[in-house]
Amino acid sequence: MRDMPAGTVGFEAIGKVEDDDFEHAVEPVLRGEIAAGRKIRLLYLLGAEMGEYEGDTLTEEMQFAVRHPSAYERVAVVSDEDWLRPALRVLSVLVPGQLRGYPVAQLPRAKEWLAAADGG
Repeated sequence: MRDMPAGTVGFEAIGKVEDDDFEHAVEPVLRGEIAAGRKIRLLYLLGAEMGEYEGDTLTEEMQFAVRHPSAYERVAVVSDEDWLRPALRVLSVLVPGQLRGYPVAQLPRAKEWLAAADGG
């Protein structure tokens, strides 16, 4: 996503999200943040443009987070998908840093929280 606040990165899921998408699109950006010495403040937008989301994609993301636990500061997941709410509760225990879920209508609020100096 291009319209993210300074110090944050964002990705929007469009169409079918496949296993390789994390490895090819998200992971290089996160590695760049880590290499630059910045804490990861990450937004995932799983909105109306998203089609199918393969389960192995989440596994890839979790494995990366486990390998880099001190790199994560905040993660915002923005979605109206009902299946995601219980998953976020579980992930909040597993994901390093703070994790919050927001409905799509609150995308600006999610971005503000990510960018806030005090964690909002």
